[in-house]
Amino acid sequence: MRKINEIVVHCTATNPDWWASRSINQKISEIRKWHINQRGWSDIGYHYLIDRDGKIGVGRPVEKIGAHVQGRNEGTIGISLLGGYDAANTDRFDSNFTALQNQAIRSLISDLSKRFSINIISGHNQYAAKACPGFDVRKWI
Repeated sequence: MRKINEIVVHCTATNPDWWASRSINQKISEIRKWHINQRGWSDIGYHYLIDRDGKIGVGRPVEKIGAHVQGRNEGTIGISLLGGYDAANTDRFDSNFTALQNQAIRSLISDLSKRFSINIISGHNQYAAKACPGFDVRKWI
């Protein structure tokens, strides 16, 4: 197992109602296609994705290095929240995401922190000039 010490939070930058009638697994399959076909990656970049209803889906296996933060993938787990279209990095969490997503990501972070030596929780926008995940993770956490 690879050494993991950080979780990086992302968003999919999709509309809140994107594929609302589809399951989390169908959405992950579609995002996987985007990452493979449009970006040329070997798999979806994120390890976990969280839907608007709080359901958590698995993307890339945790045992494999993700493709979610250029230069910082090796010791990290990428978690992406569905939604966040047109979000700003100064927005509050609840401006773009649901209370169910908040509960789910906090629970997932807690579980992963128990399994691995997680000592950093960060947002993609801390490492790149992007709004992703659409809020300041340091303030939110």
